[in-house]
Amino acid sequence: MGKASRRKKQRITRPETGPWDPAIAARRALRDRRATATLLEDNPYAAARFAGTTETTFQHTLWHHVRAGLPLADAWHETAAWIMGEAGYQGPWPHTTQLIADYAVWERENQLDLLRNSEICVVSPDAHAALVAAALTLEATDLLTLDRDTDIPLPAALVVMPEPVLLSNQKADVGELSVLGWSFTTMYGADGEQYPAVGVSAMLPTDGAVQSTEWREFLAEAKAAGHPLPAWMPAGTNGMRADASSRSTSSQAAALLQARARHLLHHEVGDLINADPSIPAPQTAQWSGEPIADPYNNFADRYLFAFWRLAAQGATTVTDTPLPAPTAPRDPSGDHVSGPRETAGVRLVDLRRTADRSPRSDDAPSPRRYSHRWPVRMHKVNQWYPTLGRHKVLWRGPFIQGPADAPLRVMEKAYHLSV
Repeated sequence: MGKASRRKKQRITRPETGPWDPAIAARRALRDRRATATLLEDNPYAAARFAGTTETTFQHTLWHHVRAGLPLADAWHETAAWIMGEAGYQGPWPHTTQLIADYAVWERENQLDLLRNSEICVVSPDAHAALVAAALTLEATDLLTLDRDTDIPLPAALVVMPEPVLLSNQKADVGELSVLGWSFTTMYGADGEQYPAVGVSAMLPTDGAVQSTEWREFLAEAKAAGHPLPAWMPAGTNGMRADASSRSTSSQAAALLQARARHLLHHEVGDLINADPSIPAPQTAQWSGEPIADPYNNFADRYLFAFWRLAAQGATTVTDTPLPAPTAPRDPSGDHVSGPRETAGVRLVDLRRTADRSPRSDDAPSPRRYSHRWPVRMHKVNQWYPTLGRHKVLWRGPFIQGPADAPLRVMEKAYHLSV
């Protein structure tokens, strides 16, 4: 993935874009999914990237466990459980370098299966701003309320954001996230335990605004060799427990210990910023496009949790997205549809507007007339459901303030980033 320079300030700008159009967004998502699946398959450069990233992460994590005092064999087992078992790769995990290579191949095949067989959920800018704001309010205890059998509408899907989210971390001042995927799986622990889980796959834009010299050279080399990398570059899979462990006091205690160990491990391995874990998440939040600190490498989990929960409580709407006919004019990017219309498996996720909060044309003149719309803060609550015997995270709000025909003020900023 692209990495920003840590030795100098870097200015991040994005090209001006026209109004967001759901049909164009759906068409682009379909195009990028097809291209990504095609270009990932039998691509030696993509395979090398998977293998290299996996090996680097594995070695760093292994060294952390050795420094903690574990014998090498135990450290290897704990590392494999954290990286591989959490993602759904069942043991045994033999102490050989071939294990890392085998896992990298397995991971790539999983990503290809997700790309080929999943429905696409295209998120509108309004819904995206609300989802990010909701994600910012979540803590580890909130995520433990997830039950995949009742909370997740599809066993697998891809969520395409209207534009990338910028995540701050220690290794790269900013990393970009543009697509999230999920699929049902089983999480395997170091002691043989198994949990129903969701495999959360993050994908990064290869042509993002944040790119290191090394990444640009790698892209150019792959293209020159006839193996260009796809628009979406998979960046790995996290396992997310989805057995509603908060129902039981003992299960919740064990799950919290597991989550805290994972947070500490991420920090010690050096992938994260130096954040204070004692600071709780805010109860209310809004988001206007600024970079997001991701100290525990779980923003993808939190975003999808908000996606599922806001949909369940009716804060978002989901509709099929019609695509333009083959004769439709080109969109600003130059895309053009060829062949039959393709509408299956694409859903538009938008923010439900419960009231029109913009001034009406026949109203009396108002002293305030806004030129933009913006998301108003939402408030998180833990609602008790007696029939289920557990709490569920709900949000009051959000809503979009401002005239309905005005542009949404999201991601229209430039940032100076430094270490």
